[in-house]
Amino acid sequence: MRFLRFIGFTVVRAWQGFWRNAMMSLAATATVVLMLVLLAALFIVISGLNAGLAFIESKVAVTAQLADGTSFGERTELTEEILALPGVESVEYVSPPEALERLRQAYADSGRELDLGGANINIYASLEIRLTDPNASGDVVDALTDHEHVERIVTKQAEYDTLLGIINAIRTVGIVIVGLVGLTVLFMIINTIRIAVYSRANEIEIMRLVGASDSFIRWPFILEGILCGLIGALVTVVLVTAVWDPIQPAMVTMFQMPTAVSDQFLATISVLLFAVGLGVGALGSWISVRSYLAAAR
Repeated sequence: MRFLRFIGFTVVRAWQGFWRNAMMSLAATATVVLMLVLLAALFIVISGLNAGLAFIESKVAVTAQLADGTSFGERTELTEEILALPGVESVEYVSPPEALERLRQAYADSGRELDLGGANINIYASLEIRLTDPNASGDVVDALTDHEHVERIVTKQAEYDTLLGIINAIRTVGIVIVGLVGLTVLFMIINTIRIAVYSRANEIEIMRLVGASDSFIRWPFILEGILCGLIGALVTVVLVTAVWDPIQPAMVTMFQMPTAVSDQFLATISVLLFAVGLGVGALGSWISVRSYLAAAR
């Protein structure tokens, strides 16, 4: 019963303190919203790029076009050599008719029709080499370069490296921006709570004289900071939920991540936003109250 009374007192005092300094409290809440919106955007983009990277990883392969006149035995021997290389998962032979059919299908998928105009084109037989590790493509290319039965080697390693570089750059810039905004939010909450503490300095002194502990004095202010973070997280989650429907097809189209647009993904973002919002609010208010109580001793 005593604990429940303490909880009720803390909640009431925190709510009163929030509205006593309404302008500062709302400003701190607005900065929390800004930080969390940036965090949500960064999380969505990084998740999308990681999904796109995983998609490219699943497609990364080395295509070795076979030289004219390569016999079945020579092809079999080459296949066995490739399978013995580290990082190779499988090797598939693609005949010229199969390659031509794939080309027709690629045109059909883009809404066009392959029209050769009666011309004869040379389509090489090839070996498609699937990898267990995209980074192994360099070793495979080195092993096949200048091979007498290999006419040309095609790989998507450059695309993979480019996307990996983009992800690392976006992640670094995004973390720096969110970190700077987070420090601003922390500073705003510290100042907001500090103003609230100084405005109630006499009340705090009386509470100390009648024997109130530091934790009893501290918790209403900490809860006030948590309230800023909670309201900011609620607003951000509502905003993300409101734009979620148009975001989903864009994520599928741009990042090839249909599984990431599920309700579970939205729930993960929501949990992240609440955790960060409450954490920043609690930390800022704790720092502010702790420094005041330490100086007032």
